[in-house]
Amino acid sequence: MTTPTVVGSQGDPVRKAARSVALTVGLASLVLVVLVTAAAVWLFDREQWAEIGDRVQAAASTADDTTDSPPGIWLIEIESTGRAATPGTPRYVLDSPDLRAPNVDATRVGTSAGSYPASVSVHSGRTFVAVYDVTLHRDEESRLIRSALLAGGGGILLAGGVGLIAGRRAVRPLAAALDLQRQFVADASHELRTPLAVVSTRAQMIQRHLTPEVSSAHRLEVEQLVEDTRAMGEVVSDLLLSAQLEHSRTAAETVDLSALAAEVVRSLSAYAADHSVSLVTEEATDPAVRVVGVPTSLRRAILALVDNAIAHSPAGGEVRVTVEATAESTRLTVADHGQGVEAEDLVRITRRFARSRPGESGGRRVGLGLALVTQIVRSHHGRLLVEDTPGGGATFTISLPAVS
Repeated sequence: MTTPTVVGSQGDPVRKAARSVALTVGLASLVLVVLVTAAAVWLFDREQWAEIGDRVQAAASTADDTTDSPPGIWLIEIESTGRAATPGTPRYVLDSPDLRAPNVDATRVGTSAGSYPASVSVHSGRTFVAVYDVTLHRDEESRLIRSALLAGGGGILLAGGVGLIAGRRAVRPLAAALDLQRQFVADASHELRTPLAVVSTRAQMIQRHLTPEVSSAHRLEVEQLVEDTRAMGEVVSDLLLSAQLEHSRTAAETVDLSALAAEVVRSLSAYAADHSVSLVTEEATDPAVRVVGVPTSLRRAILALVDNAIAHSPAGGEVRVTVEATAESTRLTVADHGQGVEAEDLVRITRRFARSRPGESGGRRVGLGLALVTQIVRSHHGRLLVEDTPGGGATFTISLPAVS
């Protein structure tokens, strides 16, 4: 990836589904209106041209002079000594080459202003040509199209409104199901926290009271038990936070992002050292880089990014945390030198319990971490950006609006 890629901006799925239904209904109505309008104009043209042909033929065959012509039709009598025409006949019609032939035989008269429907009739030794004023047809056609478009536009607006209402009604059961799901996750996580805390405490007490006679294998099992209970507690906490982010709103406040990042780095320094990874921070030019948000949520997002970077860095690698502020935004960047992230994996890794390369043991497994980061960033009106780290690895950047 040569440029940062934005991930995790899917928005509220319920509102998205309602908008999708309304858009689908609106587009279907638009296509229907266009097809109906085109069909109406085609039928109108067909009927009109047939009627025009009959009118000019009747006018030419019944003409006995050029002074009393039917409305919208010019009569021209062609004689050997000249031509007589209905008063008001345009000069460009009279000058048409189609009316100069010795034996006029025209169904259309071509002029500098376009082609006009015509009919020729020879009776009583006299030749009459009836030419239809096509501008009348064009005016009627324009009125038809305008009326159809006006009616169609109203129909599209009405269909869009009906589609929006129908979309909201259609997704209402989905919204209720999602609310029940979130409430269940929140309730289950809340109920699990206490027993897990008890189990974790007992496991730590067992670890502290191990006697020297206990074998190293048993010590290792107890250590693993403590670690497993800690991991279970973190998963439950993440589930609870995820449900809270989607189900409720927490009051925001001004947060010092630099201090928050420094706190996370200090708390994870020992964890990074255990993985033989250097955890490095770059201080911002302004010692206090502030954003508006929820401190606990932002801390969890930073913690998840740094933990993810440490977990996927090789021994002897480095994880660099940077906080910087501009006039438009505040950015916190976590860069590692691990296996990196493929472009096609970006959407997948922001899903819960995802692995960047399914089926491969070396894939970047993120659990709830990046999915939770995505939710937190979205709830703070920010963006999560991902790009390649120079020299290999992945760089995750949280971009939040600057404090006004």
